[in-house]
Amino acid sequence: MNDPLAAHRALVAKVDAFEGAVRARRDASMACRAGCSACCHAELSVCDVEAALVREGLAVLDDAARAHIAERVDVHDGRCVMLDHEGRCAIYDARPLVCRTQGLPLRYPDGVIPEAAIMARGKGANGGALTWCPLNFQGDDHAPRAEDVLDAERVDAMLALSNREHGGDPSRRTSLRALAREITAELNEGNALC
Repeated sequence: MNDPLAAHRALVAKVDAFEGAVRARRDASMACRAGCSACCHAELSVCDVEAALVREGLAVLDDAARAHIAERVDVHDGRCVMLDHEGRCAIYDARPLVCRTQGLPLRYPDGVIPEAAIMARGKGANGGALTWCPLNFQGDDHAPRAEDVLDAERVDAMLALSNREHGGDPSRRTSLRALAREITAELNEGNALC
């Protein structure tokens, strides 16, 4: 059986392996833990291939988790619609790449990230601008090292390729809130049948 998300799953596995290696080396320098949702105060949108993975993640949630997300669809409190009461991601295993890379030191080409958007920053050894969660890598003795830095431009390019392979429209973005609304519609349909 051919998995239409195979290329994207491979990319996710590579990013997760990189994050795991950084955590293994630098865990004491990283504050990111379950329940830390400092980077989850955003309204995110995803490309088609990531939307497909999020839909898969939503489909396997239990009824209580799905109902909680449905309750949050119209709550605009600055927190991601996918967060549960404890600040944990309800779709953690299916979360988008931008969520998987948060906290890591990310290298972007100079001038790509607006100055106001960068909370912790540095200059990459190989050029480019570095950004990372200000809760991580605090102090000179904990600053990110070259082997800790993920090339965000390369990840973005690989994501675009997996989206194209999936048949995604490169100009279409779907908000996580819109994906959560799909749950609300499904729950309402289910209630109407009862």
